[in-house]
Amino acid sequence: MNQGSGKTGLAGTAGAEAKKTVSGWDFLPGDGAIRCVFSSTSIVKLGQSAMAQRHESTLYWYVEQVEDDLFEARKINAKNVPAGNAEAISLRRLLNEFTPRLAYYEDVVLPAMKDLEKILDQGDRERAHGRLYSAEMQYARARTIEERNVRALYGLGLIFLNRREYSRARMVLSELVDVKAAFDGKNQHLFNEFGIGLRKSGLFDEASAYYRRALDYVKDDENLFYNLARTRYEKGDWEGCLEALIVSNRLNPDLPVARELFRVIVGLADDERLLERYGKPPVPPEVAGRARNLLAAQTGTLVLDEEVVVFDMERGRARMGIGPVPVSGAADATDAGGRAAPDRQSDRPEGAK
Repeated sequence: MNQGSGKTGLAGTAGAEAKKTVSGWDFLPGDGAIRCVFSSTSIVKLGQSAMAQRHESTLYWYVEQVEDDLFEARKINAKNVPAGNAEAISLRRLLNEFTPRLAYYEDVVLPAMKDLEKILDQGDRERAHGRLYSAEMQYARARTIEERNVRALYGLGLIFLNRREYSRARMVLSELVDVKAAFDGKNQHLFNEFGIGLRKSGLFDEASAYYRRALDYVKDDENLFYNLARTRYEKGDWEGCLEALIVSNRLNPDLPVARELFRVIVGLADDERLLERYGKPPVPPEVAGRARNLLAAQTGTLVLDEEVVVFDMERGRARMGIGPVPVSGAADATDAGGRAAPDRQSDRPEGAK
């Protein structure tokens, strides 16, 4: 936000701070992470001739420390809350190019952020109790304060999916995909949960896009790779399914649902009747062979989508590639430790008996 000409909310506080020179070096606390508003100043040249004027432009940023020498900065918008994409800045750059604005943060920005949080909390409560239209109103209200608020977009997307308003869901979710965070580990849970909701709605391409977006934030979650494999299975993309499944298995060879999906691939490859029953294209021999070898060798955390993939497979056939085998469940994935965990709902995919 360009504050060069003076904006609402800075009156008084900015003037008081202008009377003294504050260095970022003086602001460093003895312990704890920095969270405060800082300002940065740049000189803008207006005009091209010798008469061109120089104008000093001031931007205000909400800065949050994420590592010892790394910070996340977002511009303060006209409603006095952080908005827009985050920018990564180093400690040295923060101290040399930014000035802390503690009074503005405490008197204006922090109360505005708390008010926005209350609106989002109310929206979440309404959605949790099934009052979707009331929740939608709260999320829409939040977006008038911060248009691309991640929680508001997330809530609206789930509401539209629940009401099967897929065109509206796609519009909102496309905005969410474009939101950029500067650091890993913040939004992958939202993208994972969205992916599960999209898959359950039969929007497999969109679900895959959300899982891939989550992988921009975290690259070592076996459950997230499993969820991507599960979505590609539903679409009948055997090569893509196996590719993601192998990565999941490499990260955690003991993930039960991943082994079950390997068994499903092998079982379907060996029985054309099952392929026809479940509406799947033929499994390429090389895909079936790799899945069979991984099973033979017997050789975190977002929510596992553990809905059953295939039901009532024929019994009495060999487990290692001779024929179909029973399947207890296959899932999208998030656990309490912060990686993707099992969603153990039992709604069956189209074609399952």
